[in-house]
Amino acid sequence: MIRVKSIYAARSADDGYRILVEPEWPRGAPKGKQAGCHWMKSLGPSNNLRGWLKRNPRKTSGFRDRYLAELGHNESDVDRVAALLKEYGTITILHAPDYDVLEIAETLASYLRARCDAG
Repeated sequence: MIRVKSIYAARSADDGYRILVEPEWPRGAPKGKQAGCHWMKSLGPSNNLRGWLKRNPRKTSGFRDRYLAELGHNESDVDRVAALLKEYGTITILHAPDYDVLEIAETLASYLRARCDAG
């Protein structure tokens, strides 16, 4: 199972392996062991694509297409997450509360679900 959750939400036993894909650590979020998550910046969209989404917040389908193309070039990290999903049974993708960041997390979760079901 792949879930999406705010990094500010309380950790729960059913979170499984928690992954943050933000380029910068969210302000005020716990760090280190208190965070209880692995920081995988490389699975997030490029800075150029993040900027594009901020300038075009209503063009979510265009963002998804571009982000999926980027993920297609990041097979090693995607394979790593697939292995973690097999090991832990659940992966929780953590996001900051901004709309554009939620869009990123949801797109990544959808991609990983499809990839892991097919693989």
